[in-house]
Amino acid sequence: MTDCAVEPLYPNPARGRAAILRRRLALVLVASGMFMAVLDTTIVNVALPSMRARLDASVAGLAWIVDAYTLSFAALILAGGVASDRFGAKTIYLSGLALFVAASAACGLAPSVGTLIAARFAQGTGAALFLPASLSIVRATFTDPAERARAIAAWAGIASVAAAIGPVAGGLLVDGFGWRSAFLVNVPTGLVALAGAWMVVRADVKPARPSAFDLGGQLASTIALAALCFTAIELPTRGIASPQVWIAVLVAIGSTAALIAIERRAAEPMVPLAWFGNAKFVAMNASGTLVYIGYFAVLFLLSLYLHGVRGLDARHTGLAMLPMAASLSFGNVLAGKLQGRLSATRMMTIGLATATLAGPAMTALLETSAPWAFVVAAMAAFGAGTALSVPPMISTILEQVPGESAGVASGLLNALRQAGSLLGVAFAGASAVLTTHLSIALTIVGVLAGVTYAGAACLAARASRTRPLPHREGLAPR
Repeated sequence: MTDCAVEPLYPNPARGRAAILRRRLALVLVASGMFMAVLDTTIVNVALPSMRARLDASVAGLAWIVDAYTLSFAALILAGGVASDRFGAKTIYLSGLALFVAASAACGLAPSVGTLIAARFAQGTGAALFLPASLSIVRATFTDPAERARAIAAWAGIASVAAAIGPVAGGLLVDGFGWRSAFLVNVPTGLVALAGAWMVVRADVKPARPSAFDLGGQLASTIALAALCFTAIELPTRGIASPQVWIAVLVAIGSTAALIAIERRAAEPMVPLAWFGNAKFVAMNASGTLVYIGYFAVLFLLSLYLHGVRGLDARHTGLAMLPMAASLSFGNVLAGKLQGRLSATRMMTIGLATATLAGPAMTALLETSAPWAFVVAAMAAFGAGTALSVPPMISTILEQVPGESAGVASGLLNALRQAGSLLGVAFAGASAVLTTHLSIALTIVGVLAGVTYAGAACLAARASRTRPLPHREGLAPR
């Protein structure tokens, strides 16, 4: 990672205390970018019904509004990590955050669905740049191993806090100031973070041998994801006979084949191909993808259901979804308490099995107008089970690769999880378009969540029985 830290400790106690405060301020500033990026993925879902009414957007248009951000974020996050190493973490962080803030302003001022989708794509591009760079800054700022571990844990915990308050904050903003405020709120926060990071974080020191940029692989993966996203979102409205849909399918297949060929021949591929010979590494990444498919499909459709069927406004929709979001924070805390007492794969299996049962139960309880206390319990179990699986998933993946490759490994997991959320939202949108009622679509999405979480739980359970592979190049010795 790029050396991009604040000034080291001084022998003078006063200066030492000042340096500690400055390190903590640097953590707060770079974590604020993480907070905005995660908040944006949850706050927008609450604003969807208002966008639909004000912009006359179709369900497919709403899916594109959500997925444009996810698509660019997933496709470019690995490139963001490489750019951080090549050009300096501070430089890329500030550049990415500036793009994110400008794109947020463009979203808030967008006059049409098409303009909003384009601005959302730019938002995701900015997030893909500054998120890997922010972790690089944290790692370099905190040089003491114990202090660094606490800082990284705090950085990661910001995601849970953002996910928890996103629905409520979105509801309050949309009800009070309209859907545009869900985007415009990023502007003042982002400007403060930009100014603070520019002053507090030390200038970049570029590495002697920066990572190569795999342009061919990056282009092929971006095209493949875009074509897949187009197919999933547009198929329900255009139909199976649509030439555009078939062209997108062929482009997705062709670019995926090109990506495999490019990566096999690349001197420095985006991800070392030897990693995919590690069954546990593959299982953990596949589990993360499946979890995000199910979770974000439910999140997307639940917002539409609570507004369209239950008649809740944006504020009450956010409050209704709060138990599921808040339980994510509880699940992360619980995972920290259980580490060392349970193996990572066993903790994952327990969490995913809980969510497997809770997801379909939640949608069934909503459909049968069960007492709200039961719905809240199912929501909380679904969110907590999901969160319980994430920390052990990440730690298991990082254990499978050399320490110097941890950034690439975490970037790959994030890219795959974002691709999963893209597919989940596309599936939920298709269910809403192809069924006669949102209630039916919610039931279908509940079943989807049960299937994807069950698959992830099976992969985790199987990984616990996988024997470590002998050490090979590109794999961590076990």
